[in-house]
Amino acid sequence: MERRHLEYFLAVADSGSFTRAAAKLTIAQPSLSASIASLERELGHELFERLGRGVKLTPAGEALLEPARRTLRAFSLAKGAVRSVADAGFGHLSIISGTLWAIEPLVRMIGEFRLVYPAVQFTVSDPLTRTEVLDAVRSGEADFGLLDGTPPGGALASRWLVDHELVAVLPTRSPVSALSVGVGDLVPLGLISTPKGTPLRTLLAEQLELVGQPDEVAVQTAHLASVIPLVLAGAGAAILPEGLASDAAAKGARVVRLTPATRAPVHIIWRDGRLNSLGEHFLSVGAELYGNHGAANL
Repeated sequence: MERRHLEYFLAVADSGSFTRAAAKLTIAQPSLSASIASLERELGHELFERLGRGVKLTPAGEALLEPARRTLRAFSLAKGAVRSVADAGFGHLSIISGTLWAIEPLVRMIGEFRLVYPAVQFTVSDPLTRTEVLDAVRSGEADFGLLDGTPPGGALASRWLVDHELVAVLPTRSPVSALSVGVGDLVPLGLISTPKGTPLRTLLAEQLELVGQPDEVAVQTAHLASVIPLVLAGAGAAILPEGLASDAAAKGARVVRLTPATRAPVHIIWRDGRLNSLGEHFLSVGAELYGNHGAANL
C-alpha cells in the first residue's frame, strides 16, 4: 500500500466522485480508477459503491477512512520532524482567541502543529471582546485570531473551522425534566454567563433576543472556568458549547439540547497576503484536522 493510494482514496471519499477527485488531484480519471482498483485488490474488498453519477463508501471504505487520514498525518509528521531541524522550523506564532475557542479548536491545532514543528513557540492571548480580536489581527499584533459568528470583511481573510453545538447546562436538582429546552425556559432558573462583549455572553444574548428576552443574567463572572462550578453549586443555568458541557456532565450537571438546535461557527482569521511559511503551515494543519474548506476573503 503506497501513500499515493491513500491520497487518492481520500480524494474520492471526500469529493464523492471519481471525476471531481481526478480534477482536484490533476490526474487522468483512468489513472485514478486504476489506483483505487489496485488498492481494492490489495485489501480484498471494494471500497466504493459505484452509483450513477458518483460513489459512496462501502463498510470496508468507512473502516479505512480514519486509518488512512492518520497514516497521511504520520507522513506529514515524519517530514516535519526533519524539516524542523532546519531554520525554517524555528519561529513564533501569536494567536488571540477567547477561552471558548482556545480550548476547542485551538488546543488541538497547536498540539498537532508542534508535533511537526517542535521548535516553534506560541503565544495565545485572551481578549475581552470580539473587537480586540479584529484589532489585534489587523494591526499585526497577532498572526491569527479565532472568533465565532460571521467572519469580518476588508483586508482580513478567514477560514471556517468547526461548528459548536450549544447546549443547556442545568443544576443536578433542576426542576426542568425535559430532554430539550428553549433558552426562555432557563430564565426562571437564573442565567450564569461572562461579561457583555465576551464570546459566551454574546452567544447567550443572541439566543435571548430571538425569544424576546432581555440580556440579563443572575450571575456574571469574569472567569469562564467558574461557570460550570457555579451551575453545579445550584446558582443557575448556563448555555455552553457541547465540548465544555461534557465536562459539566461528568461532574454531575444535567446537559440537555437546546430547542431550536443552535450552532456557533468558529473561524480563524488573518491578514490577507501577510502570512509567513509557518503561518501557512499552521493553516494547513487546521485544514487537515477540520476539513479543507479553503480560505475566503470576505
